Amino acid sequence: MKLRLIIERKGISAFNYIVLIILLFSGFSLEVTGTGTSFGTSGKQISGAITMFTVSFFQLILTFIVLAFIICIIVLFFSWKIKKVRLELKTKSIELEKANRSLEDKTNEASIQKEQIVNGLSDSEKFFGRLIQSAGDGISFYDNNLNLIFSNDAFYSIVGYDRESYREIDPASLYHPDDKDYYFKRTEALKKNGFFEGELRVRHKDGHYINLSTRSVVVKDETDKTIGALAISRDITALKKVHEDLVEAKVEAETRSKLKSSFLANISHEIRTPLNSVIGFSNLLLANNLTREAKEEYIEHINHNSEKLLQIIGDIIDLSRLESSQMEITYEETSVIEVINEVIEETRQSIKRNEKPIILTVKNQFEDNGDLIFTDKIWLKRVLNHLLDNAVKFTLEGSVELSYERENDDILFKVKDTGIGIKKENLGRIFEEFNQEVNGHHRPFEGLGVGLTLAKEVLERMGGKIYVKSEKGVGSEFGFTIPYRAAGSSKMKSRAHEVANQTDWSSKKCLLVDDNKDVLIYLNRILVDTGINLMTARSGSEAISIIEQTPDIDVVLLDMQMPEMNGIEATREIRKIRKDLPIIAQTAFIFEDDKDIILEAGCDACLIKPIRKEHLLAVLSGFIKLP
Repeated sequence: MKLRLIIERKGISAFNYIVLIILLFSGFSLEVTGTGTSFGTSGKQISGAITMFTVSFFQLILTFIVLAFIICIIVLFFSWKIKKVRLELKTKSIELEKANRSLEDKTNEASIQKEQIVNGLSDSEKFFGRLIQSAGDGISFYDNNLNLIFSNDAFYSIVGYDRESYREIDPASLYHPDDKDYYFKRTEALKKNGFFEGELRVRHKDGHYINLSTRSVVVKDETDKTIGALAISRDITALKKVHEDLVEAKVEAETRSKLKSSFLANISHEIRTPLNSVIGFSNLLLANNLTREAKEEYIEHINHNSEKLLQIIGDIIDLSRLESSQMEITYEETSVIEVINEVIEETRQSIKRNEKPIILTVKNQFEDNGDLIFTDKIWLKRVLNHLLDNAVKFTLEGSVELSYERENDDILFKVKDTGIGIKKENLGRIFEEFNQEVNGHHRPFEGLGVGLTLAKEVLERMGGKIYVKSEKGVGSEFGFTIPYRAAGSSKMKSRAHEVANQTDWSSKKCLLVDDNKDVLIYLNRILVDTGINLMTARSGSEAISIIEQTPDIDVVLLDMQMPEMNGIEATREIRKIRKDLPIIAQTAFIFEDDKDIILEAGCDACLIKPIRKEHLLAVLSGFIKLP
């Protein structure tokens, strides 16, 4: 088999050579024809050589074997190459997958972190937003032109507005007239110092003013540029009120402390002055050549100053009871006319003693048949005494008038004088304790300054009230009322006095029990004129022994404070012996609780020291039965 091979001018490529060799080994006869000049003589030589070559069948087999081997080699080479490339591609693919997974993980992680950051920022904004809204103080932010940019709810609620209604008003219109310069001060302070603190009074929506404590600070951005100011406002109205109350209380406490100091300084003078008269005139009574008139004069001075001393001590004790809320009102049948007569008589003695040209008058516009009322006789008399004593004290000359009358359901008492009067600015504090118009050692008038305080407190507890009218240099008028509670007629009271004055007790026996010898002597002197048979004991145990041995004792006067066995214990023991024996306690304890304890122990009555003759006889007359 022959093949005609045409070789072009361009020559034979490497691929053409390989094909040619394969064809030769396969037994083909080739005729090579060249068309290009470049092929030349060499092409002709090859063509002639190939034409002359003849191959056998064996050569054909061998050719196919070689060809197959070459092909296998080529295939193996390319398979190895492909396998290697695939392995590299697989490795690169695995690495790429790992990189993709890592990138995906990173992406997912970044996405989660982004979501967390977004959620965190959102939660943070909500959290801080809740914090700001939950604050009780007003929080607000202003730009550089003082325009309100942000504020919490408390900012509006402090002044009683909501957001919408607040925007419709001018905030400066709410400022107190005296605080109109607040914005100017705030602006200047922020420019100069970067912060501002102050107080501002703002009109609430209800119309009243509230006090705000404010603090403002400058706010800057990351470039240190001022972007506005943050302000915090707090309502301190209640705190301001407490502070003012504390300041007022402090001033009042300091004033009261000074008054108490003055009061304590006055006590020494007020007590020592009457005590000096009591001791002095008592010593003068020891003289042997005294006339009857001199003795009576000395005794009158002693009695007057003793009463004055008792009044001072009573005022001090009552003041203590007043401050401890232990003062009580005791109601009993009282004759208004009788109390007035006693008070007027004592006032006349005071005018006479002070040798003042004062005319004392009484205007009675009260019904005689209805003057017996239920009231506290002791306090009614003391209040009248205080007012009349003051009228006489502060009136150098002129007149003092006491009047009393029914006024609806009350009894109105008035005490007028033509004295020095009281300044108008001092009328408001005239009823305060320890207060006098003139205090200190240069004061021209004596007194503790507690009489009017006690009178006001007692009258209010009795259901009445007190007032004062005065003009400096003209005089004063003090008036007070007490409820009118009718109890009968004064004629019934007179009969009671007549019974008390029947003092012929010669058939009766009385046991006096007191550890103080002077008291026993005093009681003996009071009762000796009644003719009563007196027995004395210096202790509770001695009294019990006498009662056991003397069963016909009619009454016992028993002191409550004694050594070893006191009056309470002695009373209980006496009650075991004789349940029907009248026991009259005598004590210096004057509080109502003490009196209740004494009566609960078994005593039938209680006499408060110092014991006056008329009181003692009146009480005894109620327990001594005459035949």
